[in-house]
Amino acid sequence: MGSIIKFSLRNVAVIIIAMILIVIGGLYSVKTMKMESMPNVDIPYLVVQIPYPGATPEQSLNDIGKPLERSLSGIDQVKNVYIESYSNVAVAVLEFDMDKKMDEAKKDVTSAIDSTDLPDDAGKPVLQEQGPSAAPVFSFALSSKDADQSDLTQFIDEQIKPAFSKIDGAGTVDVYGETDKQIHIELNTKKMKQYGITYDAVKQAVQANNFSFPAGQVSINDQTLNVQSDATLQSLKDIRSIVLLSSGPNGVQKMKLSDLAKVSYGEKSETVYTRLNQKPAVLVELKAQSGANAVEVVKQAKQKLSNVSLPQGYTLTNLYDSSKDVQDSVFSMLREVLLGTLFAVIVTFVFLRNIRATIVAVLSIPLSILASMIVMNYIDYSMNMMTLAGIAVAVGRVIDDSIVIIENIYRRTLKSKQRDESLVLNAAKEVGGAVLASTLTTIAVFGPLSFVPGIVGKFFAPFGITVIVALAFSFIVSVTVVPLLAKFFLLNMKFKEPKISIFHKAYRSALNWSLTHKIITIVLAALVLAGSVELVPTIPKNFLPEEKATSYTLSAELPIGTSLAESNKTAEQLENILKKEEHVTYIQTYVSGDRVNMTVDLSDDVTVKQSKTFEKETRKAVEVLDNSVNVTLSPIGMTGDTGFALIVEGGNKAQLAKASDQIVKKLEDVKGLTNVKTNLAGVEPQIKLTIDKNKAANKGLNPIMVAAYVRSVLSGDSAGNAQVDGKTATINLSLAHDPLKSIKDISNLQMTNTLGQQVKISDVATLKRQPGPSGLYRLNGQEYVQISGRFTTDNISDVQATIDSRIKSLDLPKSVKTRSEGSSQAMNEGFSNMMIAMGIAVVLVFMVMLLTFGNLLAPVAILSSLPFIFTGGLFGLFISKKALGMPALVGFLMLIGIVVTNAIVLMDRVMQNRKKGMQINDALIEAGMTRVRPILMTALATIGALLPLAISTEGGLISNALAIVVIAGLITSTLLTLIIVPTVYDLLVSIKERIFGGKRKLDQNEETD
Repeated sequence: MGSIIKFSLRNVAVIIIAMILIVIGGLYSVKTMKMESMPNVDIPYLVVQIPYPGATPEQSLNDIGKPLERSLSGIDQVKNVYIESYSNVAVAVLEFDMDKKMDEAKKDVTSAIDSTDLPDDAGKPVLQEQGPSAAPVFSFALSSKDADQSDLTQFIDEQIKPAFSKIDGAGTVDVYGETDKQIHIELNTKKMKQYGITYDAVKQAVQANNFSFPAGQVSINDQTLNVQSDATLQSLKDIRSIVLLSSGPNGVQKMKLSDLAKVSYGEKSETVYTRLNQKPAVLVELKAQSGANAVEVVKQAKQKLSNVSLPQGYTLTNLYDSSKDVQDSVFSMLREVLLGTLFAVIVTFVFLRNIRATIVAVLSIPLSILASMIVMNYIDYSMNMMTLAGIAVAVGRVIDDSIVIIENIYRRTLKSKQRDESLVLNAAKEVGGAVLASTLTTIAVFGPLSFVPGIVGKFFAPFGITVIVALAFSFIVSVTVVPLLAKFFLLNMKFKEPKISIFHKAYRSALNWSLTHKIITIVLAALVLAGSVELVPTIPKNFLPEEKATSYTLSAELPIGTSLAESNKTAEQLENILKKEEHVTYIQTYVSGDRVNMTVDLSDDVTVKQSKTFEKETRKAVEVLDNSVNVTLSPIGMTGDTGFALIVEGGNKAQLAKASDQIVKKLEDVKGLTNVKTNLAGVEPQIKLTIDKNKAANKGLNPIMVAAYVRSVLSGDSAGNAQVDGKTATINLSLAHDPLKSIKDISNLQMTNTLGQQVKISDVATLKRQPGPSGLYRLNGQEYVQISGRFTTDNISDVQATIDSRIKSLDLPKSVKTRSEGSSQAMNEGFSNMMIAMGIAVVLVFMVMLLTFGNLLAPVAILSSLPFIFTGGLFGLFISKKALGMPALVGFLMLIGIVVTNAIVLMDRVMQNRKKGMQINDALIEAGMTRVRPILMTALATIGALLPLAISTEGGLISNALAIVVIAGLITSTLLTLIIVPTVYDLLVSIKERIFGGKRKLDQNEETD
């Protein structure tokens, strides 16, 4: 330690150059670092969606779900495989082990899908990631008074998507409400019968006039040439002019397609409705690639859009700009860092009352922070809420080392008449060991935080590592830069006789009384601790705090099978309700099938109170809707998930259904829980076509011919692509028919058999309503049921306890098991991991203190101060009405390091006094009187640095609950540390004497060896 300080004092140029390089490198790193809202961490989930048009949930499960399940289950490090089968789509959700790299996982999943034998009619699999990188970074709406949806879609495909593809770091572009135009060929069945033409003959004729393939090679004049054969349809006229041939009484007949069909070009039938503020629009979302600079991606996207020339009447409206949110979050945290620095400066100046000493101490903040930025940039950390929160938290702590050293130099210099470099060296060396031990203990506290398992642990790792790096540099600065600058600025101060202040006199009296009344002091402290523990049941508990919401998702579930038109009417009702709400700026509407999804954006300047009022009024306003409509309003944000999920597994299908119904009924009236339902709640209406093979054969048909005919009437067939006005469009071939309004209308349809005879569908098949499940669900090869709901209170822990109690009271089948997921499971897992981290931190801190002091008594005495961190922390949460969650637990973890740091500074002086031969009481009192000022300075500097975060209204993983816990805990634990640690140490020494005998004065060497 002495050699490092001596080196800095004798190598002025080296230290100054190093300081300049740190400033330049730090500023460069700040400028070049990526900016994002949250750290880009791997979320161990992947979702696979495979469209299967026209399939029922059973067909989706049997044809896609089960084969996919078998393939995916063999992937390395797969924890759970969830299969969800719905009409027209099968979904697989894979949960991996936490240490699985998602890049590798995507490759494994893609290989597994490729090896799965999927039906020919299945669509292209879509692989989706979870986490921050899966969220869009920019969205906009394109609308027009005159153009239709297909024209808007075409403009996006031809102009905007190619422009976005050139952006460095840009990911996928998702378009909602897109509608393509297609060529419709509607065949007249009467004319088909008249000409003797079949449906398949027309389809083959269209394809025969629209092809392109290689015809082989030929050698001409010593050259080998490829022969390309093709015939293409370039216009509607070409399609109408297709020649059809049929045999009749008078031989082969020729006719054009237009003689028996209507050929047109237009939009596909409506399957979705998308609107912006009640006007038709196409909604577009841009995602960034994993690890890309989101702010730069959005900047380039906006630049590309500004360069696009919009057709007359087109309007482009920017909706979501993540770069603004990211920059607001970053600048907000930077503001709190600067305010914290200002408070730390004020505290230091108030105690030292010397501007030069204050400047020397405060220089450690920018130097430590800028040096940390260099390291963070080197290890490819971005500037996000977690790393900046680490900087904000570190501001109060990085100045502590410098305060202890500068205060000791300042104190020694004031009372010394002979001042030179050796004075600075000795003063710095005197507290250097304590500073090193304090830094190591704090690093030991934040080390486990960087390795907390689970998803939240991954988000907290950058926070912990940032603090560790900042602390390491703060120590380096305190033993190099601070002594050097003290040598220049403090040695020429006026000599001043030390005076004992009123505060010091009061503290000495209190410490004297405590040392003479040890048992009473400890009992009183224990009573205070016990009283604070009694506050725990009254403090709400949750996992993560809610952020200030400026955007919400509103979803409405209508009865299964509700038509698109009816769903759209409900959407219009919701739009009318929302537009009356104050602060609403944009309403994005997406209607599909029996579901309505909306994104509601509030004004940027909305307050937390106003957003809560919006939630309350909206939930009340939607009560006017039909009881069959289930409306859910949820804030959009990284934190504050209030979802309840319960997995019911084991047993057969009937047992699962019965058990889940029992649980839902039992939980419906739990206070603080709403929208309780199971994923088996829906029954989907459908029509079953059953073909009689014998009757079909008697009529000259087979089952596939009947099924194909019904499909050609209801939805048609794709017959390839053709060009219209230079644009490629699909060709849809179908049979013209009267409107089908009932099952009877479908049964009365007539088709032509192989003999050219007309056969009614009802003669060979039956159609009847046959309700089926809206979805089928499997977990690791077994059926399961999920019960879901939403918590409506901050006190999730108490609600979950009620839920657990009610489920335990049910008489469920022995084979049926339940387990929680969602917010409750995440909270329990997070709390358990944080308790483990705290335990490891205490062990590491104890080991560091053993190495520092070389005996057991001082570390044990210091650890006696740790329980009192909960006294102030819990009281702070109680007074501020904040919940005990992950941020608060991180605050308690921080307090372990901070409180131990102060106690080490005190006990290091005690050990020095004992080595000088002082009696135990005298050693304790002198150490307390000498170290009380730096201890209070470091505590108040930390409090001042965290004060802006404590009064901040921003939420997030690092919220004001953390700052409140640290501030309140530091106030009580610091005051108690100055009394309890000396008292406990004195008591331990007394106990040791009684056990081993001997006098105190003779035991001092044994204690310090």
